[in-house]
Amino acid sequence: MDDAYSVQTTAADTNDQDGLETLMALKDGDAFLVADHWGDVKSGADGLFERDTRLLSRFVLTVGRARPSRLSSGVTKDNVFFTCHSTNRPLPPMGGRSAPAGVLHLERRRFLWDRRLFERVRMVNHGVEDILLPLTFEFDADFADIFQVRGTMRPRHGEIHPPVIDGRRVTFSYTGLDGVGRTSCLAFSEPPARLSANRAEFMFSLPRGRSLDLFVECGLDACEQPDEARWRWHAILARLAMRRRLRRGAIVEGGRNQGFNDWLRQSRADIALLVTDLPTGPYPYAGTPWFSTPFGRDGIITAWQMLWIDPGLAKGVLTYLASRQATETNAFMDSAPARSCTRRAAAR
Repeated sequence: MDDAYSVQTTAADTNDQDGLETLMALKDGDAFLVADHWGDVKSGADGLFERDTRLLSRFVLTVGRARPSRLSSGVTKDNVFFTCHSTNRPLPPMGGRSAPAGVLHLERRRFLWDRRLFERVRMVNHGVEDILLPLTFEFDADFADIFQVRGTMRPRHGEIHPPVIDGRRVTFSYTGLDGVGRTSCLAFSEPPARLSANRAEFMFSLPRGRSLDLFVECGLDACEQPDEARWRWHAILARLAMRRRLRRGAIVEGGRNQGFNDWLRQSRADIALLVTDLPTGPYPYAGTPWFSTPFGRDGIITAWQMLWIDPGLAKGVLTYLASRQATETNAFMDSAPARSCTRRAAAR
């Protein structure tokens, strides 16, 4: 992988290298999100993707026209949640008063589930006075092919349609060269003070010692009712697929060897991040973000190494590859008889 696109795919490595910004990834099924340490997507080597298409290319949070000051952030060891803790920089004067830096605690917490991004922004006022809190999201969807994101130029592409604004929701749509329509929809649990095609501005009144939650969802087809976002957040927490995947196969522990147990648990979590449930069974994708798709050799090697602890993974891999056995020679698809073809071909 090109060093210019250094991406963190698991919780194991959280440090920047050679001055390059390390990005953080979440994945569920064929959808994955790559964002920076603040949780922002800035139209670089990041975004919300599904089936090799970027459906959210910009998603940036600012407080009082400035990026908040980051305190800590990371992906949980089970690779299910991303959390960023930050605080405000000095807020602009509102009603003659200006809130100083550090009186506000912001927590961005998110996960992916069933083709949707769920995020909760929790704001807590630790100051001695009530504050007016201006909060803004900037967003966009470019529907770029993942190879475009990596730098490959495309001579032709489909049509991006004007965004549709509906109360608390903005819907983006695109018709590809293959004639297939693709959509993504961004929705907010609270009505913005001002909503445009690429920007949502809020003005919250936050009393001292009080907290406030804003829920944001990005659906990779359509949005559900925004006013039910709080209920959906809590209902889905107990059903996260990644936690079920961690229970697949045998449970192995190394007695009192805590280091070995920690290594094994993290390894299981990293494999679970890569595994996608296909109709043929579970399959470990090659890697997030550029290779979030089945690779024959990678899948076989991973399944072989996991055979002693989770033979069901090998069954899923072999069943998928058997279903993809080529029957003709095709140079574009890199296929030949008795050889599996896992390359995706699309005209987006």
